[in-house]
Amino acid sequence: MIFEILTYTVSRLLMVICFLTVSVTAGAEGYDGRSGNRPDLVVGIVVEKMRYDYLTRMWDNLGDNGFKRLIAEGSSFENARYDYLVNQSAAGYATIFTGSNPSSHGIISDQWYNRLGDDYHSSVFDDNVVAVGGSFLNGKRSPAALLSPTLGDELRMASDFRSRVFSVSLNDVAAVLSGGFSANSAWWFDHIHGEWMSSSYYIDSLPAWVREFNSRALADVYLDRTWEPVAGRFSYFSKNTGQEDEFFSYNLRRMHRRSDNYSLMKSTPFGNTFTKDFAMSLIINEQLGKMGHTDMLLIGFSATSSIDDQYGTFSKELQDAYLRLDQDLAHLLEYLNATYGKSGVLVFLTSDQAVAYPSSYNISARIPGGSFSPTQAMSLLRSYLNITFSPADWVSSYNAGMVYLNHSQIERMDLTLSEVQNASSRFLDQFSGVAGSMTADVFRRNHFSDGIGAKIQAGFHPKRSGDIMLYLRQGWYERSFEGDRLTLTSYDQHVPLIFYGSNIERGTFSRQVSPADITPTISMILGIPFPQFTTGKPVMEILR
Repeated sequence: MIFEILTYTVSRLLMVICFLTVSVTAGAEGYDGRSGNRPDLVVGIVVEKMRYDYLTRMWDNLGDNGFKRLIAEGSSFENARYDYLVNQSAAGYATIFTGSNPSSHGIISDQWYNRLGDDYHSSVFDDNVVAVGGSFLNGKRSPAALLSPTLGDELRMASDFRSRVFSVSLNDVAAVLSGGFSANSAWWFDHIHGEWMSSSYYIDSLPAWVREFNSRALADVYLDRTWEPVAGRFSYFSKNTGQEDEFFSYNLRRMHRRSDNYSLMKSTPFGNTFTKDFAMSLIINEQLGKMGHTDMLLIGFSATSSIDDQYGTFSKELQDAYLRLDQDLAHLLEYLNATYGKSGVLVFLTSDQAVAYPSSYNISARIPGGSFSPTQAMSLLRSYLNITFSPADWVSSYNAGMVYLNHSQIERMDLTLSEVQNASSRFLDQFSGVAGSMTADVFRRNHFSDGIGAKIQAGFHPKRSGDIMLYLRQGWYERSFEGDRLTLTSYDQHVPLIFYGSNIERGTFSRQVSPADITPTISMILGIPFPQFTTGKPVMEILR
């Protein structure tokens, strides 16, 4: 115990020293956003739902100038893992760009139950802003729910707002949370009109270059084709099952005509290409890195997430999406190197979350598993509490492994909250597939330094999380009310982490790091302060 305390204290002291050194250095140089060896442009790339082992599984089919180039010429970390349990996309993006966990930045999941309004609060919905371009409802987006500044915010403030920050993704959550509070603009895809849009939080009207880009109707161009394997049909082979995948062919024009919007774009690999096209157009038209200050562009490639949801992990369609993304990355890197030189650009790549093995793989490996039904569990919990105490409306909601009890009802029954939490926790522990549960009262009274308690606590926020947090056995999945699959276990948190470009040392490293380490690392390179609440640590191995 004493050793753990000393280790933790020394670790925090080193972080403080690093922070003070960076702050003093920035102040002494009169930081203007671009001086010394700082790059002209920082490009952050997030590939949604990318397992680390996709790189090894698909290595033989990858080209030399995309993922392979990043790894061969940069620093790759083979053991990058999120520090908290429930890792949904919004939480992942917020963690990457704040350098802290959900317990600090507050984005505990894609949405959470709001007790006061008896409704759900989306991570980026904001009724106080309006659409700029695109459709009305898709424009009500801002970072108002975020509780910590981001890497981009710190860069903007440290340069007296001369450095510029932009974010781009088909996914509105990705664009908003990566850009932070002071981004010059955040751009996402409006699936109603097939155009790029933003909100009044950032800008008042579409720039001329965005209007011109939208007028080219590239969404129609990309959906007016057939999606077939980019590699030979025999390249899509599952080494785990020993069975060859059949050839696939999707007539996107026909599929698009069956719909009255452009949602299909998000579940084809051309959605990533479309994102890359817009990002490169932004670089050119906004003259990023050409104004004498370090600028930042954050790109979220989200089509991989939708393709995984629709076709499955390790599916031939998902493999094809990654091979096409590899080509998109090669095109982007070629442009960046030609425009800025390798020393003038700093690139990092990671993922917002990983995904677990498909249940079919677990069955093939004879690993026990199953499906946990929140609907059934909450129904039985209500019955149990009615018998244990008295008939009443005991459970307000359930979301992402969190049970929200009815606090008003508990007060009216003259019971203590901890009493009902503990009774509920003991009951839920008996369900098949549930490895255990922990109550909010436990996290309010204790600090966990390791184990499952530390992982759950890192994702727990007292104002937004539920009363009981569940975690499942390996091989079990939660089936949400919407039919989505959520893994409440710790084995789907392994993601890639690669740094490339300006002053980055070449190498492959095996020690465990976290995506939360990205922001303090980039902050040190740029000579700017860490965002408030940063818990990640600078990754010193990458620095020359």
